[in-house]
Amino acid sequence: DIAMEKFYRQRIEAMNTAGMTADDKLGALEAAVRNVCIGGDFDRMQMALEFLRKANGPAEASGGLVRWSADWGKAMDAALDNVALAMEHHMDELCSCAQRAAYPIGLNAEIDFTYLDNFGEEVVRGHSMFAVSKMIGEVRDEIRAAAGRSPWLIVSNGSPEISLHAGVVQVVPLADIQGQDYSSNPIVALTAKLGGLEDIPPGVTAVITASPVDLLSHIAIRARQMKVLLAAMPDPGGWAELMSMSGEGVKIDIVGEEVIVKKSELGPAASATVAGPPTGQYIEGLTITPSANCPVWLVEPKDYADGIVGGKSKSLSNLGFSTTLSTYAMMSETMRGGDLTVPTSNALPFGSFEKTLRADEDTLEKVAVATAAVAAADDAGDADLRRDALDVLRDIIVYRLKMPADLKPVLEQAIASYGGMATVEGVWRAIKKVWASKWNERAYLSRKACGVEEEELCMATLLMELVPAEYSFVLHTANPVTGNQNEVYGEICVGLGEALVGNEPGNALSFTAQKVKGFPHDVRSLPSKPIAHVAKANTRTIIARSDSNGEDLEGFAGAGLYDSVVVDEPELKPVAYADEPLIWDAEKRSSIIRKLAELAVAIEVEMKSPQDIEGCIVGENFYILQSRPQVLH
Repeated sequence: DIAMEKFYRQRIEAMNTAGMTADDKLGALEAAVRNVCIGGDFDRMQMALEFLRKANGPAEASGGLVRWSADWGKAMDAALDNVALAMEHHMDELCSCAQRAAYPIGLNAEIDFTYLDNFGEEVVRGHSMFAVSKMIGEVRDEIRAAAGRSPWLIVSNGSPEISLHAGVVQVVPLADIQGQDYSSNPIVALTAKLGGLEDIPPGVTAVITASPVDLLSHIAIRARQMKVLLAAMPDPGGWAELMSMSGEGVKIDIVGEEVIVKKSELGPAASATVAGPPTGQYIEGLTITPSANCPVWLVEPKDYADGIVGGKSKSLSNLGFSTTLSTYAMMSETMRGGDLTVPTSNALPFGSFEKTLRADEDTLEKVAVATAAVAAADDAGDADLRRDALDVLRDIIVYRLKMPADLKPVLEQAIASYGGMATVEGVWRAIKKVWASKWNERAYLSRKACGVEEEELCMATLLMELVPAEYSFVLHTANPVTGNQNEVYGEICVGLGEALVGNEPGNALSFTAQKVKGFPHDVRSLPSKPIAHVAKANTRTIIARSDSNGEDLEGFAGAGLYDSVVVDEPELKPVAYADEPLIWDAEKRSSIIRKLAELAVAIEVEMKSPQDIEGCIVGENFYILQSRPQVLH
């Protein structure tokens, strides 16, 4: 088997593809993936192979898709992406496993560290999976052109922090800055060409190139390990636009298949190693609603108000009591046979954390010491020390903070109203994790960048029953890429919404829909995210959702900075796209899109401004889990 695998890989690598048609290349790719699956136990790759074979098979097997049509191109593009993601997952695991063994063995054998540092990557480059990478690179551009996809190719999504401030754009060959350290002044490197063997210096938060990137190259593996954005923009016009931003401080968002690079309004204070500015230096007129010191532990939706809960809870209350939305399913032409629901909720109001902390003097003292350690590390400009201090502070809250005696019966009553299957201990732990997320690094840095004092930021905790979603969606009632307020932009994934909001690798089903009768729409990409987050079967559980007074503020979108925690963690399951209706059932897909577009418009009208909406689908029923004002640029 080893000899045959090596032989096949060498044959693929030696293959002259210049005279091959795209169909021939797809055939060689399918054979290469089959070879990998025969030679190893790769569960994700086996499922990706089934997806690829269906897309590459006859029209009758793929829902009647005509080969090299735009619809077929989108299905094949999703299949290629799914294969690539499976390959990256398995090879990143192999690299990590080999590297862990390489260090102790090699150092004891007195091997030069220079050789050891790349050992895992060389193991990957010697694997038969490398032939798969070669063939994906050979055919991908032709498939993306057939699908009408964006020219962007995203190899590594990078860290969430770059959506606040990624650094200063520098146009520089990556090979010329080997050995440099930009930790104190992070940069985004624009490099026209990559050799593939370059290292990524500390402080480089993103590498954008105009040349193709091999998915198993040294730099691709290293970017995923280091959580550095690595993307290619081969289009000359798009590359010229990026080059024009040289010297500017930027933030970077991934929206669907697009990489959005914009000037950062937060400045260098949001970067990983620079202490924050005086209050209000970067965003003038920023106002934080103070806590109203609500005396009870738990409030009902009718009592959600400023100073008691944040915008997330208030918005849900408004939607839940809306007479328009309560009759929406009956009045809507597209919703016949289904229903629209805003799930019930309760909330621990602002001040609950502080009240709990005051009642636990031992933990209060430890939190004070840890908070001082964070401030001291920040003043010293030591990012690593600050990161460690923030970790300690969160652990103190999660593992040491005691539940007040009078809170327990309140939580027991709430649990009973949501099916009674969650435990008080589980819900309490989830609440503490939400509170502790106030001090995750991204949230901490964003507050400093905005000039928000620590004591000003209050955290309410929204308790809701977890809806066991078959599909989850995010809707923007104005297109976030183009700013067009006459069309809806949406994304749909299989399972719970964490795969969407958590910026996990792969594409969602993304679409735009016109705000006119019939909601004509355009599918931009089909789903390829390899893993679905799935609620545990036969279990009714609760999600504790963060709801601070520092979100959706004028001039600054603080949403997504803080955590939401499911009491009973969802399962992670590979998605069988070979059997997924979102890929192969065009009629069902279009029906869902039309329903979502109509729903988005109805919510926008009800809330009287463009909205960022999150929800899910179970059978024919739609659930609205969140709607907040959309920040337009």
